[in-house]
Amino acid sequence: MKGIIIFALAVGLALLNVPVRACTGLVVDDGERVLVGNNEDWFNPRTKIWFIQPVNKRYGIVFFGFDNFGAQGGMNQKGLFFDAFALKPQEVDGPDTKPRFKGDLLKEVMATCATVTEALAFIEPYSRSFMTHFQLFLADASGDAVIVEANEVIRKAGRHQVVTNFRQSETDPGRTSCQRYRIARDMLTRCPEDTLDCVRRILSATHQEGDFPTLYSNIYDLKGRRVHVYHFHNFQEAFVIDLEKELANQTGVLELPSLFAPNFAAQTFSARYTDLKKEFVYADPRFVVRYPDVYEDDKPLDESQVFLAKSRYGQVPVLTISVTPAAADMALSQVGGEFYAPRLRQVGEQVRILSNRPARLMDGSEAYETRIAWRWEGRTKINSLVLSAIRDNRLINVALHHTGELAYLQHIPYSLRFGPRDE
Repeated sequence: MKGIIIFALAVGLALLNVPVRACTGLVVDDGERVLVGNNEDWFNPRTKIWFIQPVNKRYGIVFFGFDNFGAQGGMNQKGLFFDAFALKPQEVDGPDTKPRFKGDLLKEVMATCATVTEALAFIEPYSRSFMTHFQLFLADASGDAVIVEANEVIRKAGRHQVVTNFRQSETDPGRTSCQRYRIARDMLTRCPEDTLDCVRRILSATHQEGDFPTLYSNIYDLKGRRVHVYHFHNFQEAFVIDLEKELANQTGVLELPSLFAPNFAAQTFSARYTDLKKEFVYADPRFVVRYPDVYEDDKPLDESQVFLAKSRYGQVPVLTISVTPAAADMALSQVGGEFYAPRLRQVGEQVRILSNRPARLMDGSEAYETRIAWRWEGRTKINSLVLSAIRDNRLINVALHHTGELAYLQHIPYSLRFGPRDE
């Protein structure tokens, strides 16, 4: 079990808290408004909006991201904006002489800084050695903006600045092969008086489809503290967030897709991660578990595990199936707390049983569902859903493990069904 959990999660969760693969961002100051536009291009359709309330001298914030609540972008009450953009991995130059910030550096910046200048001053004393694979884009209500790389800072010059997924300290933006950058830059130079519509058209022109589509787009009005939100590259319908009103209403978490009318393209894309297209069949005892096509089978890592699958993209739950002998007096109600949780304690900390309840499979078989929360390597919170059943003196555990939500895929373990033995 130790090898299973550590190795599978290390692979499956490697991308969970990093910026999305390809994005486009820009800031433009038209003299009246400071507008920031961004496309978030990725594969995880479980997009979220959440609000952090102001406390004492800490600013309220709206964040955007996915079901693991790793913030991909956002704006605070003072109009300070940030977004993160993935890069090809590269070692940070020079020795790591500065200390690492203890905590979430970016969230602390957003909670305590009002301007780009303040944000840079906050970041400067700390090591940026962790920024081997991404860069930050910061802007504020005065029109100031900056790209922060691990080794360099690129200040905004003129009325606008554009950022995509290359290091502008190394590649001359005028010679970049990134078409999204070139389209955004050229369109900005020809913006008409309606700057908001110009930014919207730029985001539309640079949106992506395919395996990594534009899941949502935002246009931030940094002076007005408003955000125009668009879903799944449909730029005809916007949901407008007034940050001060939402903070006053103490809004918590919003499911971003639920704010919009049904979108067939978005629903079709999301179904890739939920529709059960594949089957795992085990011989003795004979059972079947179904799972989505996005999963890829991997090699089991110890003798108790008979199946391991994870998405080739990461950011979805790791699926494991184990078959072990069942003691004669083993009760299903005891499996989660007395069998599975102790094994997690061998590799994790703060293991807690959240729920443990009887269940019934579609074929009528009795089962038990246990939900467990624990921390991997002392810091990463993992949620596990374990469905347990006993057949022919064998204990079968079908489990999902993830830093984000599990409920939307609980039909995977519940697809477990037993059949007659092969003759």
